[in-house]
Amino acid sequence: MRSAGLFAGRSARRTADLMYPQDPMTTDGASRETCTTCGANLEWDPGAGALKCVACTGLRAVGEDGAGSESIVEHDLAAMLRSAKPRGALAPKARQVRCSGCGAEVIFAGAATATRCDFCDSPSVLATDAQSDRHLPESLVPFAVARAAAGTAFSTWQRRLWFRPSDLSARSVVAELRGVYLPYWTFDCEVDSRWTADAGHYYYVTESYSAQENGKSVSRTRQVQHTRWVPSSGRRHDSWDDFLVCASRGLPEGLGGAAREFATGALVPYSPEYLQGFAAEAYGIDLEPAWKSAETKITATQKDRCARDVPGDTQRNLRVRHAFSDTSFKHVLLPMWVMAYRYGSAGKVYRVLVNGQSGVVGGEAPWSAGKIVAFVAALAGAAVLAWLALR
Repeated sequence: MRSAGLFAGRSARRTADLMYPQDPMTTDGASRETCTTCGANLEWDPGAGALKCVACTGLRAVGEDGAGSESIVEHDLAAMLRSAKPRGALAPKARQVRCSGCGAEVIFAGAATATRCDFCDSPSVLATDAQSDRHLPESLVPFAVARAAAGTAFSTWQRRLWFRPSDLSARSVVAELRGVYLPYWTFDCEVDSRWTADAGHYYYVTESYSAQENGKSVSRTRQVQHTRWVPSSGRRHDSWDDFLVCASRGLPEGLGGAAREFATGALVPYSPEYLQGFAAEAYGIDLEPAWKSAETKITATQKDRCARDVPGDTQRNLRVRHAFSDTSFKHVLLPMWVMAYRYGSAGKVYRVLVNGQSGVVGGEAPWSAGKIVAFVAALAGAAVLAWLALR
């Protein structure tokens, strides 16, 4: 099943890898897609929705070489958790680079290398052998927003920011946007929720009271609210489709907001051709902890829904029992433009995300203390002038 998904949280295990498209010039057997007309490299073009030659601009549809999956499969969660974890490497003869700044672990195929972390811009990276024990993705949402459009969206977002340094635009270079497929787990399930509660119904009683009026005691009446409590119970059934759990290690959980929301109805079967010209991060949160995170969030939402089902005006002592069934999962890759830049004498890192499907922007930017102080002073000055005008 596929539908609009929600971004969920992250779990305890925190490692991440990043796989880059293979280098066509290596001698270790790795190869990139090449143009049949001129032999130059092909890259996925979001605007054309096809592979595009970097030299002659010729187009080729994904799948013409027979690479990739043929369908999108939902896997039974319980069966997978009971079985041995499938083993596979994201790239042959890969090397893994660990960032000492944010802890992200990045996998490079072929002769590719890195001098800075794509996520936090740290120059401190250490190379090790790559891991090969991975669930491999079977579907993804292709990039639909091109680099130029992502840069325009970022510039528009930046211009709309309030109380930011005047030289912020000059210090954040749009060319540093990097296209990365982020790892997600999606979960489908059926949830049966049974609840009990005390339902409160308001009623009003007219009461008399005494009050002082012109130095005399007089009688008055008023409506006083009371609550009649009635035992109540109920049941509801909900179907959850493609509940998303982000498995990225390189991005903080709260970064991006709406930029991390995706419509999973656009998922297509995985093919390595979509990665041409882009990077792909391997998951840093494994399947079991990702499901625990999803289960916790789904349970909380179910309780909120049950609370709204309780009749009356108020409630107390709500208790809910949930039964999950038909739980399945997918490992998918979702497109994101990522930028990390430094600003200020301390070189603090700020990160910005541009959704590669929708173009929605979210991220971090420094505040300008001077502009904030000036704004507060202007408000105070306006308040003083208004007070003087009323005197």
